[in-house]
Amino acid sequence: MRLKTFILCSAASLATIGGAQAADLTVAEPVDYVKVCDAFGEGFFYSPGTDTCIKVGGYVKFGTAFGDTDFGYYNESYPTSRWSNFYTEASIQLTASSVTEFGNLTGFIDMRAQSGNEGNFSESLTQAVNSATNSAYIDSAYLQLGPVQAGYFTSLFDFGRGYTDTEGFGSDETTDHIQFTYASNGFAFAASIEDQRDRGAAGSTDGLTDVDGVYTIGGQDNIPDLIAAISYSSGIVSGKLAAAYVNQAVDVTGSGTASDPYVGTGKDGWAVGGGLEFSLDSFSKGDGFFMSAAYGKNANSFTGIAGGTSVADLGGFEDDELATIATGTSWSALASYKHQWNEAVYSAVTGGYAQFDGDGALFTDYSLKAWRGVFSTSWTPVTNLELMLDGSYSRVEQTDDTTGDAWAVNLWMQRSW
Repeated sequence: MRLKTFILCSAASLATIGGAQAADLTVAEPVDYVKVCDAFGEGFFYSPGTDTCIKVGGYVKFGTAFGDTDFGYYNESYPTSRWSNFYTEASIQLTASSVTEFGNLTGFIDMRAQSGNEGNFSESLTQAVNSATNSAYIDSAYLQLGPVQAGYFTSLFDFGRGYTDTEGFGSDETTDHIQFTYASNGFAFAASIEDQRDRGAAGSTDGLTDVDGVYTIGGQDNIPDLIAAISYSSGIVSGKLAAAYVNQAVDVTGSGTASDPYVGTGKDGWAVGGGLEFSLDSFSKGDGFFMSAAYGKNANSFTGIAGGTSVADLGGFEDDELATIATGTSWSALASYKHQWNEAVYSAVTGGYAQFDGDGALFTDYSLKAWRGVFSTSWTPVTNLELMLDGSYSRVEQTDDTTGDAWAVNLWMQRSW
């Protein structure tokens, strides 16, 4: 009997001790798992503990480009060839979006870095040496609340330059600006105020230097570019018409001597441009046709004469700066077609033309004509991996009968996420 009592008392004591220990254990808090956010499209997730949706994207690209041009870095009489030009580029894209009583609040940044080996051709032949050129830069960054967008992003004037990797002549600029957009039933009406310096305009402290090193007074340009546009988009066709008022060009007077230096005065200018894009799914799924044109007076960067992949890059002008500020009329047009062979392969062709007629002191009675043709083929063997082959041919003709040809081939592979 005593043994039975002892066993029962011992069991009760152990149960009491176990209960006390269990009461002292820390209770695990509920796990706050990352949740998918579908309010802004695919790829977004909620930042834990907030109502902000985050998306992470980007790519890594490796490529090589080679080609030949009749317009050398030092003199148009000496051709320049490039047969080995390897480069690596990386992009990190971050988007943060949330819903507010004033509309969606979004912040976006595309940070890029590129490595490669480039010769420095800025001043003399002795500087034309191969050297590592690593660069990091902001490709675009902006914030947006409802219809108001501000930051560094694609100019409102731009609409695109074709389906090929090397594009046709046309405006392709990223500028610091603020933009207001009203959209309804497929239509969008927008207006923007943009920093003219992003297009190479001569500023109040900028000056020009002629070939003899004579300094000139700048254009005293303090007026931002004013742009308005109307666009339409549906499942079959999209289009855009834009107009811009600018003060980029410089009217130069003076003989350019030390006693009578060149003097630059800012000139008003304007540009109009537009484009159409058609989805040709009814003909062949994935096919498309694109065309655009632009005309400008004292607004060369809006027509593809200067800036970006422009005529000036081919050596038509002494340098890109003069191409931007030269007074005169210019226009450009292009057409592009894309054919989707299957889900993994597509090819595209682009053809374009650009012309400049100068009527100022920098280019008196001067004209320039340029043609460009491009062919691209893209292959996506697996999801998020693209391989591209791109070839282009360009030709420039000038008033003084100086003509030149340029061709280039670009090969790259890109892993996106």
